Amino acid sequence: MQKIFKMAYCGILTVILLLACQSTSNRYSFIPGIYEGEANGFGGPVKLSVEVDAGNIKAISILEHHETQGIGSIAIEQLPDNIIRAQSLGIDGISGATLSSNAIFSALKSALSTSGVNLAQLSRAPAETGRKTVSKELHTQYLIIGAGGAGLTAAIAAAQNGLDVLVLEKMPYAGGATAMSGAGTTATGSQWQIKTGTQDNPEWLFMDMLKNGHFYNNPQTTWFFANNAGKSFDWLVSPEGAGVPYGAQLSGPSAEHRAGRTYSAAGGGPGLIENLVKKAESLGITIMYSTRAEELTISQGRITGARAGDQGGDKYQISADAVLLATGGYGANDDYVPEAVRKLPYAGSVSATGDGLIMAAKLEADSFNLDKINIQPHSIRLPDGRGQHTFQGILYVYFNTAGMLVSQDGVRIVNEQASNYDVLAAMKKEQQSYLIMDEPTYQKYIEIAVTSRNFTKAQADEWLAANGKMTPVFARGQTLESLAEALHIPPANLVKTVGDYNSYAAAGKDPDFGRRPTGAMASRGPYYGVAMDLRYYASLGGLRINDSLEVLDTHGQPMPGLYAAGEVVGGVNGDIYTSSTCVGWALTSGYQAGLEAVRKLKP
Repeated sequence: MQKIFKMAYCGILTVILLLACQSTSNRYSFIPGIYEGEANGFGGPVKLSVEVDAGNIKAISILEHHETQGIGSIAIEQLPDNIIRAQSLGIDGISGATLSSNAIFSALKSALSTSGVNLAQLSRAPAETGRKTVSKELHTQYLIIGAGGAGLTAAIAAAQNGLDVLVLEKMPYAGGATAMSGAGTTATGSQWQIKTGTQDNPEWLFMDMLKNGHFYNNPQTTWFFANNAGKSFDWLVSPEGAGVPYGAQLSGPSAEHRAGRTYSAAGGGPGLIENLVKKAESLGITIMYSTRAEELTISQGRITGARAGDQGGDKYQISADAVLLATGGYGANDDYVPEAVRKLPYAGSVSATGDGLIMAAKLEADSFNLDKINIQPHSIRLPDGRGQHTFQGILYVYFNTAGMLVSQDGVRIVNEQASNYDVLAAMKKEQQSYLIMDEPTYQKYIEIAVTSRNFTKAQADEWLAANGKMTPVFARGQTLESLAEALHIPPANLVKTVGDYNSYAAAGKDPDFGRRPTGAMASRGPYYGVAMDLRYYASLGGLRINDSLEVLDTHGQPMPGLYAAGEVVGGVNGDIYTSSTCVGWALTSGYQAGLEAVRKLKP
């Protein structure tokens, strides 16, 4: 049985960590006892207690938190232990979970403010331990770089078919962009879809994606995805495959998809990743967290492995029979993102720094569409400036209620049921857009957003209480006029816009934009408004591959031993992603890359 290098997913809400191998000398001057403190994290208050003796921190217990599972929760699970080992608050937080880490540091300082300790001294960086770093040589049949949706599915598929697999993940947790998604997954041709009697086929999916992407796609890669999405989804949900739990409700047709072809994983992106990690662990797959691949190695024209380093400074020379790049995109690398795009809030993973693309480019791998960054509507701007999608709630509002999108002038700007690209184009022309809802619609919007882990109910209540005076802008008015005043838009315009739409709903026809009316807005308040922003979060360019998922060089030839899957691959989508295809591509390409490794490496 291989050893699991596990630094995440301990699955507990209360963490009690005891100091091990502690020096007998006192480092500080505490009044012995147990102290409590709290501070606001990403999802709400983080409450903790800390036990100290006369000179040392003995234990830290997390009493309450509301941080996001799989990202913020990793700080909850790991950071207290790191603080105890270092006996210092002057250490780094958990990468990718800055707000959650800062909440723990702040809560500890609050708790210890009455303990008699010198907080300035306690907050200094710990002294060097003098531990010598080491260099290690490792070998595996299949080296996978990146433990997101693509990397984990590839690892599971390969291990199930007898390959020895090693996964490197530079973050202290798995997930990447997949963990931040709603986990909508394209399933054209799957057994689940077929059983519903839905008429669909790969050709339809292929053409829908090309039209939505304005034909900037790589047709070969998009065609590969369209023809493999169904069988990959069958494996994903099968107990004999990955066994990931999914909701059985099939999406309906939309402006981007002519047929319902999407299912969503239980628990969204965090739930999907958590279940993939559990499956990988059950197969004995080695996952080395906080270990960054730094360079691909090559011998006689073949990729032979990689050099890597972990956060402790240890170095690894890893030889492999095949290497899969599943490192995600480059949305968090400002060198690749155009300046005009960087003005928008970023909503992607901090790990999306283009590592795989950069390593492969040094060996003359081909790339394309690197100017294509995915920009999407339906976002709120969080207090820290980041963008947060509320896509699932928006879909419900536009297709089931009279909720509408208006400009800063209080007038509708688009058919709200149009494609994301059309809504995006309309929003780009305005200074600000607002989602307008009545009471039942707002409550459902919030319910869906909380269930989808976009934000917490406590956060929504705090934002609404500010009534338009903080970011994100959430506002309430007992009348449309008072709502308009809170949003600083012309009251008369908003009243006329809602009145016009209600008349359209009664007539069953929207002459302004052609939206299919879905009922009228309530005649009595309260009414609600939420500021809608654009956001960017994924890259659409990347490495060029063939149908065996081999990376191609600048001459169009396969690079022996090197494969790619997920967002690091370019051209599956064109200049905007088709909903449900990002996660769909990650899981489909990952599964197929696992099978391809088996075909090439297993006798």
